[in-house]
Parts: sequence; C-alpha cells; structure tokens
Amino acid sequence: MSPEEFAASLEAEPHHVEPVAMRSDARQNSEGRHQSTAPKVSAILFSHLLDQREQSVRQYARHLAAQSGNVGLIEVDSAELAVSCFELNGSEAATPVTIDATDTRQMGQTLAELAFDVSRWLISLPNPRSTEARELLRVAPHWVLLTTADHADVVATYRALKGLAELEMPRLSLVVLNARDDAQADAVFRKLDAVSRQFLGCALEREAPVHPASNVLEHAVLNCRLNQEKPQPASAPHWNVITQFVATAIQSETKPNTEPVSHMNLNTAEDHRAAGPHPAQAPAPRLPVSDKAVSEVIDLPGDQTEQSILGAVVRQGGAEGRWVQCPIHPPMCPNAILAVGRDHRLILLAVAGKGFSQFPSIGLALRWMAENGELIRMALPQLAIDASATPAVRLLVDHDDLWADTLQPLLHSDTITVQAYRRLKWGAKTGLLLEAA
Repeated sequence: MSPEEFAASLEAEPHHVEPVAMRSDARQNSEGRHQSTAPKVSAILFSHLLDQREQSVRQYARHLAAQSGNVGLIEVDSAELAVSCFELNGSEAATPVTIDATDTRQMGQTLAELAFDVSRWLISLPNPRSTEARELLRVAPHWVLLTTADHADVVATYRALKGLAELEMPRLSLVVLNARDDAQADAVFRKLDAVSRQFLGCALEREAPVHPASNVLEHAVLNCRLNQEKPQPASAPHWNVITQFVATAIQSETKPNTEPVSHMNLNTAEDHRAAGPHPAQAPAPRLPVSDKAVSEVIDLPGDQTEQSILGAVVRQGGAEGRWVQCPIHPPMCPNAILAVGRDHRLILLAVAGKGFSQFPSIGLALRWMAENGELIRMALPQLAIDASATPAVRLLVDHDDLWADTLQPLLHSDTITVQAYRRLKWGAKTGLLLEAA
C-alpha cells in the first residue's frame, strides 16, 4: 500500500481496514503488549512528524521517566552529540560538559558513568536516512515510532516506516502522542498495526498512553560538536562511540542477572560462553576479536598493577595450554612477556599502558622479534620455535581507551590481537574481566 492509498483508507472506520484473520490477534496484542518487559536501549524515529519534532521526543522521555525511573537521551547527528538525563523529582544538576566531538574517550567515560543511574536509554536520530544512522538502527534491539493522532502525521508515520522496510526490523513499538483520549490513540494504533502487518510484514507493539509529566526535570549532561575547521573522517568518531555503547548495553541486557558488584553485574566465564555473542554486535566490530578460549574473569593479586594484569593473563593462557612462557624478555620492552604458541609461533604479550604509553617500546620489541627469530630459536631449542613465522602480539588495552583513534591502524593488522580489560572487586577479592575489544 502506498502512502496515498493509506491516506485514503483513513477515511474508513478502523475496523474496516483491520484484516479479519488478524483481528483477534491484534486485539489481544492491543490489550497486553505494553506490559511486556521494556528494552534497555531504544532508537527513536520522529523526523517524519510535521510539528514539534524535538518536543515530541522529550515528551516521551518525560513520560518514561515518570513511569519507570531515570531516562537517558542521546541525540546524535552528523556533526553533533548531546546527552541528557530525565529525572523524576530531580534537583538542579551541574553544568554540562562541552567537548569536541573527536574526544571519544571523554564521551565513553561520560556514558559509562551515567549508565549507573539510568534505567532506560533513548537514542534520537533526527536523520534516520543517513548511512551512520542506518548502521546504528541495524544494531539497536528496539525501535520506537512516534506519531500523533493528526491525519497528516499518521500518513507520514506510515511513509517513514515503509522507507525503513528494507532494513531488518527488530522489536517495533508505536507511541501515539497528543491523542484526544485513549480510544483515539487505540484507533490510530490499530490502523497502523493492521496495514504494517498486511503490507510491510511487521507487527507493532503498543505502549501505554503518553501523559504530560510536569514533575520530571531534564539535565543536560554532555554537548559536543565537530570542529569544522579541522578535516574530519567520512564517518565521525562519535558514531562509533554510540554504536559501541549500544552493543555493550545489549550484551549486559542479555546476560543472566547476578548480584551487583561495584555498580556492575559480574558473570562467570561459563555464563559468558553459554550466552555467546549477541547478534546485534556482529555488524559493528571495531577491532580484531580476541580468542574466545581465554577465560573472561580471572583472579588478580591485590596490587592490580599493569604488570599484575599481564602476569594473570599469561598464567591463565599457560594453564589452558595456549602458550609456553619464554625466559627471554625483549630488552627494549622489559615489561612485556615472550611466549610460544601451539603453532610454534612467537607471541609478544604486553599491556598498552595508560594513553598507549607503551606503544613505542612494543613496536621496537616486535621488530626485535622479527629480526632475531633464528637466534631466539637457537637459544630455546626445546620449544621448537618456527623462526620463519611472523611474530604475533596480544595487546591488552584498558576499556576506557577503546575509542581512541590510535587503535584504528590495528584494524588492518593480521598479527595483532587486541583485548580489553576491566578491574573488578567483589567482597575481599579482586579480578579481571576480559572482553573482546
């Protein structure tokens, strides 16, 4: 059905358009869909509305905050990123942070800190037709389609939904704003749900009616904009930050609930391996994926230094038979550890350091391994080292540094594996959470 045909069908009564075969199912959905468990992250589609587009997003955010707790709003466009928090009965907040849109580390830290207080995230996409926005829509586990009861807005909503039909749609909700009463909102929902099912092959979920919430306060948390005086990459870095943030939120949402420790859920390695990677993470890998055989949670000694982290990872891999540690250390990078893998290939295990401070020495160590492979093989004949094979590097990176542009060249390297780590503490124990970067 074209938007014009759909507009003409609105002149009829809602029950005349609803397919007979779907009538009982749609009625059942209209009674209970909005009671289903809400996802943690939702992409908001609103650009098709004719009037008060930005206000409609904020009206919906205030409604959610009044119903279910603090709501985080991320507004992302080609050259701008803004983060706000909607809090029920909140007080005045501090002055928002203003940064350049290339400061990906500050963006990631701000979102991670705010996530402790937010129960629901909304991602506002003013231009869903852009390439970056569509990539983000492919990752998002839930879309929310905003409309009003106005005839022109209902037609525009159907047109927008039809324009996105080429994408694989996830869970999709419809929110009707500014309806005269619940009966009018129900009529709009049934009309759009029926034609979407019949002509687009997708079903809509209905959310609870949106009512004004005057006791919700909006806090501006972060504002950043690209510096137009500097040359920018084709895809601005703030899109990568948001895509990675959504993928991480999806992963945490799919993990089994455990006792919260230090403001985060701690799962065992068996839990992670049983759950497996979430399908939404596949379209947006940013760095070489680490070997899944490495346990994701391992014990740490009390000092938690970078050297202790490296030692714990090396011991874990050795215990699993993944490599054998060598007694030789690269002279220009004494904190790194040399090992031999199962394929008899030399491996350099190292920590990147805060702000990648160890990159120069790691690079020199890798060159030293390539130039002296035969000598290392002769010094350690019992390990049967393959001196002709290109040495490999396993690089451990602090999770806070994942979004730095310095890591981008590693995307094209077949010899370097990057793995992120976080320090955890629960009770009297300390541990290390390893993640695919």
